[in-house]
Amino acid sequence: MPIAKTPFSVQVLLREDEIASGFAAAFARRFLDEKFFYWMPASVSAWVELMRAPAYRNANRALQLLAASDPELVTLWPQADTLCGLGCGEGSKDKLLLQAFQQTDRPLAYTAVDFSQSLLELALTATRGSAISVRGVKLDITSDDHLQALARQGRSCIFATLGNTLGAFDPLRFPERLLRIMRPVDCALFDGEVFDRESTLAGYDNPTNRRFAFSPLASLGLTEQDGSLNFELRPGQEGIHEVAKYFVALRDLEVRIGPTLMHLKKDEKVFMSSSIKYDEPVFFALIERGGFQVELRKKSADGKFLLAAARPR
Repeated sequence: MPIAKTPFSVQVLLREDEIASGFAAAFARRFLDEKFFYWMPASVSAWVELMRAPAYRNANRALQLLAASDPELVTLWPQADTLCGLGCGEGSKDKLLLQAFQQTDRPLAYTAVDFSQSLLELALTATRGSAISVRGVKLDITSDDHLQALARQGRSCIFATLGNTLGAFDPLRFPERLLRIMRPVDCALFDGEVFDRESTLAGYDNPTNRRFAFSPLASLGLTEQDGSLNFELRPGQEGIHEVAKYFVALRDLEVRIGPTLMHLKKDEKVFMSSSIKYDEPVFFALIERGGFQVELRKKSADGKFLLAAARPR
């Protein structure tokens, strides 16, 4: 007899047909947004594998830095009763924070927020037992209307944007957008990777990350025999840098997305969302510029990852 699984609730603000239409439009303009890297089954599988891969240092840094900071965060925010994980992924980082509060007999309610139904299910499954309640919200974080649906959670909510996710949400605008839905009693967590000219690119151009980066194209039936996947380091002018990635077709290709047949000519490029890195002072300044007071600044043991705990100013 199959084992019964406890159901959980997911509020859907973004339908699958909307995502499919958006993916087709994105491919037509030859730019795949960050969100599409977490949608299809091949992408989700590649992401979970990447999170477990020793070569992907960012995941390890994020988890280790959060674990080291948890005792201070629990003390810093005694009034918190809810955690809202923005871009929660598979839930590993949110789970650490939930467990820290649970161990001090102050368990939190948990809201997992993501674009991907599959990742929401993984996050809610992983965190069940670490929170007094769990629920998911499937939305597009770039929509102000969707973001507004996350306002007024519990008596005091921690909004967590972890795993270098701030860069995917637009680091220049997202702190201010998040602030609009927060109350004075709410608080926020942000983290990010420090730019290093010598080692940043090497952290991305490895077989496991290449599989993840290629996964949206693999879902369309393309292989690396059809084209090359390229990574480039692009140092910024104001302390915000990027690892850019793009696919170059090695021959004329036909790609079917739903009912639509699209043509990709030889040497044509499909660009993909970049991964954002920061100079250390700029990372904290971006959060303060968005209207926050940074209450706690933490750095990983190797100095390559930053964590900021903040309140509305």
